[in-house]
Amino acid sequence: MDEYSRHLLQEHLDADTVHLEAHLPGTVDVERLRAAFTRTLAGHPTLQVRQSDSRWWHRRYHWEPAPIGPTAVAASADLGHTRHRALTEPPPLAAGPPLRLETAPAPGGGTALLLTAAHTLADAGTCLRLLCDLADHYSGTPVGERPVGSAGERSVGATGQRSVGTSGQRSVGPADASATARASSARGGRPMRIAPAASPSPGTGVHLSVLPLPRTGASKPRPTVNDLLLTAVQLTLAEWNHRHDHPTGPIHLSMPIDDRPYGPLAPGAPMGNHNHLATIRAGTPAPGAGAGAATLLGRISAQTRAAKAAPVTGGGLIAGLVSTPWLPVGAKAPLTRTLRRVAAPWTSTALVSNLGQVTHPLDFGPAGQPDALWFSAPVRMPRGLSVSALTLDGRLHLAVRHCHQLLGQPAAAELARRCAETLDALAQEGRRR
Repeated sequence: MDEYSRHLLQEHLDADTVHLEAHLPGTVDVERLRAAFTRTLAGHPTLQVRQSDSRWWHRRYHWEPAPIGPTAVAASADLGHTRHRALTEPPPLAAGPPLRLETAPAPGGGTALLLTAAHTLADAGTCLRLLCDLADHYSGTPVGERPVGSAGERSVGATGQRSVGTSGQRSVGPADASATARASSARGGRPMRIAPAASPSPGTGVHLSVLPLPRTGASKPRPTVNDLLLTAVQLTLAEWNHRHDHPTGPIHLSMPIDDRPYGPLAPGAPMGNHNHLATIRAGTPAPGAGAGAATLLGRISAQTRAAKAAPVTGGGLIAGLVSTPWLPVGAKAPLTRTLRRVAAPWTSTALVSNLGQVTHPLDFGPAGQPDALWFSAPVRMPRGLSVSALTLDGRLHLAVRHCHQLLGQPAAAELARRCAETLDALAQEGRRR
């Protein structure tokens, strides 16, 4: 997966970053944070690397150990600017560990802590594990010795839902270029595109919100929060296109599935990129959480259960191309990008990623525990939209990341609001059943 991501990457064009943002009630000491970050990375040597020099005739890209640069941890005076960097300026792969940790004043007081990772190196599960270890090092708690599940504490289990995890978030997974195209043809044609609501402009933005955790009734099998979120996104996008007089059609959602045995925070869980994409297809839903919503939710729940239980094959045309031993990177990279462009019409409508419940204390000592925590997945056109979620302290933290040429910031905020309303309506309908 790392190799595939690197072949697709064009650093002057792509901001293929994982963005993790925590808001702490207190003030963080930057020097203490820098020392804690150094100790954290020392415990994960597979992340303390940079891309070594490569030539077009090499058979693959290679990594080499790298020292942590002096600017890997920095303080900023402007949260908006810091967040913009996290979304649009990936840490260079060749300059040192492609990770960046920044602090900025949080709205209403306290400190915003932003971790940015080049997606070639790490997925959201890995970034969350780094943040947990960083909190332990910063507070002086021995890593891995914090009590789990005690009253009043969070302990990050693997993810609350074992298979629904990492932001991972490839725009097109290795098997997607061929398999998704075949499946789309079999299920009603190309996936629907989202109605644009912006003046064409470069770059990406993100809208962050905190919602009540949706709860359903006791129906069997009981849908998960992830099922509700996928269904809400389906209904919201159908309504969005309907309101904008844009062509409707089958909505396909890409859902990253964590390939780690027990989630990113289990003892010995591998760091890096360990996920694959499943495609959730539910036809062309009617707009709004009406009478057909329960049927749609049932179909999506069945698909997610099947996707989590399915064996990981990892096949597909692009995977075969990337692993070809005789083809140099100078040929693999342009061919991989060409295949992605060919497959673009069959790219899913949006990506929905849910890290589940975060239960680790994330205690930063004098700076306190985060009262808000988000992550966002990278986006590219033609999909242009990713919806990322996690649960902290019984609240759902939602990040809607979008390409500016698809949605402007007001449009993204409006889409997030409608998604929240649909999610609440689905939960209320479930409680009545």
